[in-house]
Amino acid sequence: MPKIFHRDGCKSKNPMDFLKSFNQAMRQQSITMLTDKIEAFGNYLGTGSDAEIWFKVLTASSKATWAAFVVKFEVQWLPIIVTEKTKAEFKRELMEHLLSDTDVGTKTTLYNRECWMHEAWVTKALQLANRAGIAASTSIIWQVRGQLPSIIKDLLKADEYVDWAAFTMEVKGLKGNRFLEKKEQYNRQEYEVNVLCVDVVCLQQCNPTQNSLVALQNQLLQMSINPMKAPNTPLGNSTVLCMPTSQMNQYQQPTFTHQPVTSPQLLMIKEDLKNAIQQLVLSFIHYLDTLAGQAAYTVQIAQWNTKWGEHTRVTQETGYSLKPGTTVIASSKCFNCGTHGYNGQNCVLPANHAE
Repeated sequence: MPKIFHRDGCKSKNPMDFLKSFNQAMRQQSITMLTDKIEAFGNYLGTGSDAEIWFKVLTASSKATWAAFVVKFEVQWLPIIVTEKTKAEFKRELMEHLLSDTDVGTKTTLYNRECWMHEAWVTKALQLANRAGIAASTSIIWQVRGQLPSIIKDLLKADEYVDWAAFTMEVKGLKGNRFLEKKEQYNRQEYEVNVLCVDVVCLQQCNPTQNSLVALQNQLLQMSINPMKAPNTPLGNSTVLCMPTSQMNQYQQPTFTHQPVTSPQLLMIKEDLKNAIQQLVLSFIHYLDTLAGQAAYTVQIAQWNTKWGEHTRVTQETGYSLKPGTTVIASSKCFNCGTHGYNGQNCVLPANHAE
């Protein structure tokens, strides 16, 4: 029996569906007389609804024949035209029609019968291929095949397909029990890999000596005022560092520390790094030693502290502003004698020379 028709703005009620249901009900009840059908039609309209108001003001000519009545009905409530998808939209929907790893080896219901999930996937995939107009070709078969779970791809043997029917037939022909066996095999392999990873971590944690010594040595190199220089020639697999005599006398026995020789990690200077540093240097304005320059320098330092933090170590990535009036970068000025052309380490005058 058709539901009561109101048509008062409810989008879920299609007027044409109601008309079909009413005609079917009339045939089931063997009502063929026009007057009987017209009278019955009024009984299926909601009381006080827009449909009932329209029905009551219909003229006798509008009810003269059933065809005339249907025309009036369709004029009052225009049939809803369903927007058809384009072939490109069906093709995109086919690409988005995925089968997840968790779906493999599980079951679902299709057409009121139980089936494997990959069989249901095949049914919809073939329907979409037909609607997209590519079923008779090999279009995007390999793209869709590439998105299938690894378990299914491992079981597919064909190297090429003539059309979508051949491709979907091979997928549908796979046995669900084989998926269960493959999933068990995959899970076992994944478990073994995880166990190996745990063992590697345990070994690294159980033998942290070498890494700890290297880290300690690096910290000492950074904290030293005069960093230790790496020897020109390696001394062997390890070196023995002996404490100074003044400290040894404070203890009953001398203390020796064995450390592996590690080569310092040199910073590789490449063209891109040079260019980046040059741009960084140019970004800091070097002010003159004037009141205005000192004020601008103070603002510059405050901005740097806000960006990097007041106690942040200066690196080739952060840069830092030069004090007003100091020597310009790359000027080759000696800090010892003030002469240009060499640096302080290569100065020909002694460090304590008189002006």
